[in-house]
Amino acid sequence: MNYLILCLCFLLTSCMKGKKVDQLFHNASIICLDDNNTTGEAMAIKNGKIVEIGPERQILNKYRSEETIDVEGREIVPTFSDCNIQLNTTIKLNTTILEEFETQELEQGIIEVFVHNISYKQLVELVKFSTKMEVLWHIYLSPSKENIQYVRSLKKLKNKNLTIAGFTLSNEEESTVLEACSIAKNKLLQIGLDFKNGQKNIPTIIQSLQSHKQDHRWIIFNIDENQTNALKLLEENNFFLCFNETNRATLPIYTFGSGSTKYGLLDRLKKYSHLNGLELLTTLKSITNWAQYVSYSERKNGTLEKGKNANFTILETPINNSGPIYANTTFWNGKKIYSIE
Repeated sequence: MNYLILCLCFLLTSCMKGKKVDQLFHNASIICLDDNNTTGEAMAIKNGKIVEIGPERQILNKYRSEETIDVEGREIVPTFSDCNIQLNTTIKLNTTILEEFETQELEQGIIEVFVHNISYKQLVELVKFSTKMEVLWHIYLSPSKENIQYVRSLKKLKNKNLTIAGFTLSNEEESTVLEACSIAKNKLLQIGLDFKNGQKNIPTIIQSLQSHKQDHRWIIFNIDENQTNALKLLEENNFFLCFNETNRATLPIYTFGSGSTKYGLLDRLKKYSHLNGLELLTTLKSITNWAQYVSYSERKNGTLEKGKNANFTILETPINNSGPIYANTTFWNGKKIYSIE
């Protein structure tokens, strides 16, 4: 009898301790940015994935961890993506410039960047820098002869944190457009159409790409409300609006970026939301959940939900703060990659 009582006590004690996880974050304001705009106060993480998000007492009673972190009331959000960084092709990149840029992005909770119109010389510098990269880079190349030749010869399009995502097309000659589209189909790359200086090759591009059944997620940049016919035609042929600096609330928003500047993605997003009468929680999805759609990662990243990767930022300043927004700590797959300290 005494043995049975001891066993029962052991089992009860074990149950009271809760399920073991790698990390517990509590005393938080968690903004999940999922379809239901779920919020929570605590989060359990194991093996780099989210186990559960919920009320403080529920999570702390249900789970235990040797690494329990008091967030001290701060907001937790999914990591951000800067989806439209435009580099002048004449800008010379070097390690100092790139390190400064990454620091500025990490300070804002940005862990992923989409950089467009990269020249061959810039590509070479980015490849050299890739072993030091802390941010995930998705780069879209200008369709120069050197870039086309480089991509054609590559067997591997991803190098640590650097991914060659595709080509950005503006108003190049038809032969160049066709060659870029051909490589995109063969290498499973994306084609981005930049309308900033007009776009004369829409029929050629559609004809070149429409026969391919793969999910390439062709993307559109900088198309304004006066070009709705072009937008409709492209969307009917599996293009979607990726970034649009000039659009209004009448057009859909999928992603957002800092454009040609390196500063204030969130500040710019808040101003955009206010100007167009949009809820900030909606436009935040353009740099989190919807941004992950561009890189085919929406099933594992972009929102804070059970089973998804534990990629999140603890904000130092509230998201509705009137001033700049800064990250306190950022985690990628449950591992700390940035701290304000």
